[in-house]
Amino acid sequence: MKIRIEVENKGLRSYHEFESQNMGGEALKEMILSFLSTSGIFENTGEHATTPAHEYNSSGTLMDRLANFIRYEFSGTWFTTQELRERYETVADDIKLSTVSTYLSRMNRDGLLDRRGNRNNRQYRLIERAEPEMVAQQNVQRQNTYERRRAEGRW
Repeated sequence: MKIRIEVENKGLRSYHEFESQNMGGEALKEMILSFLSTSGIFENTGEHATTPAHEYNSSGTLMDRLANFIRYEFSGTWFTTQELRERYETVADDIKLSTVSTYLSRMNRDGLLDRRGNRNNRQYRLIERAEPEMVAQQNVQRQNTYERRRAEGRW
């Protein structure tokens, strides 16, 4: 299946093709909807309004900004490290793929994300409901680990 989308905005015309050879129809649908959402096509309709970049960059650590971005952009859907990176870079700063991978792994360890697949086909999904006490306890454990490594000179 091959789908071509033509977008014209303020005199600027672009064409985007999506082709599905080894991908199911649902995966292709998700890819196209993801593209349309991040491209800003629905910006004024209220259906899929995108959050301005400054809301992702405003405060907190990079991990906090990525977590907020995931909550908004990938709520309820599975995504890959590369998909997150590409979409994040459309509204915020450039980021290395290894950095995204590291933070996704930590978010999974902290109970914020589900993970499935092997190393080559890994996907993540936001866990909709995290217990506040559990998250707070994991943050304390992470801080203690950081402080211990720092004291040992490994940081």
